Amino acid sequence: MKSKVFGLILLFTTAAFAGDWFYNVNYNVAVPGRQMRPFIHNTSFLGFGFDARKMVSTQTSIGASVGHQIFYWKTNEPVTLQSGFFSGSSYRFLNTIPAMLSVHHYFGRFDRIKPYLGFNAGGFFAWQRSEMGIVVMEGRQWRWGAAPEAGIIVPIGQMNVNIGTKLSYLGLPGGSGLGDSQKQLFFSFNVGLILHHN
Repeated sequence: MKSKVFGLILLFTTAAFAGDWFYNVNYNVAVPGRQMRPFIHNTSFLGFGFDARKMVSTQTSIGASVGHQIFYWKTNEPVTLQSGFFSGSSYRFLNTIPAMLSVHHYFGRFDRIKPYLGFNAGGFFAWQRSEMGIVVMEGRQWRWGAAPEAGIIVPIGQMNVNIGTKLSYLGLPGGSGLGDSQKQLFFSFNVGLILHHN
């Protein structure tokens, strides 16, 4: 299933230089949602995203997006295992790598500030890890997810700047001890450059 998703992503992105395509590179800052906070509290400043979009009408595009967001938290909260409690400093990590197809609708003209709404659907590869001394727990999962978003495209001279926000939802089934693994979501805020647009 993963190979099919990445195959679709490749199919979209290899056409990115066609006349009706544009693409952008974003820097992302992400805030954990309530379901993630038992595992990680910290805001993540380690994220990026790449979007490729094809205009299928004057106001609508379809495309694909990939990215990477890294969450990290050092905590002294005790960890509960089947063998008992462990206390002391622990280090927790969550890496998310989305690969999604998207649709966006735009309001206004591209030579002016242009708001848009979008919806992304596809999969997330998520790698959770918790370290306390020699004790290590981790889980690696591929799950379907969704990410609605909103933003604006701002023309600045010969460039266009993308500013937006996105709500990413992914599911990680099973009792891993790394937080509520059934419902994982986070909010991200991104800014980036549109590198090509015809």
